[in-house]
Amino acid sequence: MSTRPYDAALPARSSFLASLRIQVRVIQALIMRELHTRYGRENVGYLWMIGEPMLLASVIGLLHSNSGHSSYGGDIKPLPFAVLGYTTFILFRGIVNRSEGGVEANAPLLYHRQVTVLDIALARGFLEFAGTFLTFVILMGLIISFGFAELPARPLALIGGWALMFWYAMGHSFVISAITYENRTIGRLVHPYSYFMVGLSGAFLPLAWLPHPFREWLSYIPMTSIFELVRYGQFRSANLDYFYGGYLVGACLVLTWTGLVLMRRMRSHIHLA
Repeated sequence: MSTRPYDAALPARSSFLASLRIQVRVIQALIMRELHTRYGRENVGYLWMIGEPMLLASVIGLLHSNSGHSSYGGDIKPLPFAVLGYTTFILFRGIVNRSEGGVEANAPLLYHRQVTVLDIALARGFLEFAGTFLTFVILMGLIISFGFAELPARPLALIGGWALMFWYAMGHSFVISAITYENRTIGRLVHPYSYFMVGLSGAFLPLAWLPHPFREWLSYIPMTSIFELVRYGQFRSANLDYFYGGYLVGACLVLTWTGLVLMRRMRSHIHLA
């Protein structure tokens, strides 16, 4: 029996795996470069990667813990509720804010054939995810160890919510990186947009707490479904009554596709001196 079709597929498969390994190494190198650029080469400087979001999340958590409520219902206590909401939102805010101007700052790297605009965006996003998720794990670990919260009721749902937030934020990042390249006017709107979304994201306001018209309006913002999912993963008494998974995934797909198309067009406008 002939094995030629199978043998012919081996070189293509090997070539794909080799290319994939190269791109993984490229992204790893870009992450290390981004670490050095942001925080310096001192070991203590790396601590600021988690120190900044941890400081902000701690302040927000303490403010909510002194709100006068011992519980928001069931096992949903103010401190873990605030830390969960804010650390998850910090992931979105960090990726979106750093996407503006990211291409210009790393344009010289595009001299290397293996480095692409997408690699740069992914490296910055992965670094932001690592710092923010580590902050969440440390803070929630401390809160749980001191008895202010319980272990996540549904860990897979919690991790899934974080993964969806990363995807949603990266879709934004692709679009923003492309449309703000050589357009500083639009770039100035990125930071106000990310702060404006704090109140509309559902980070501190579950949809179940809102009256009908406002609940329906906010449900059109995909990020509200992400926060419904992470709360469902953390708290036993939370539910998924207002989680719209299909709509959320569809929004992520549209953002990602639009961003990739715009980034491909942007690449032709990048001129390396």
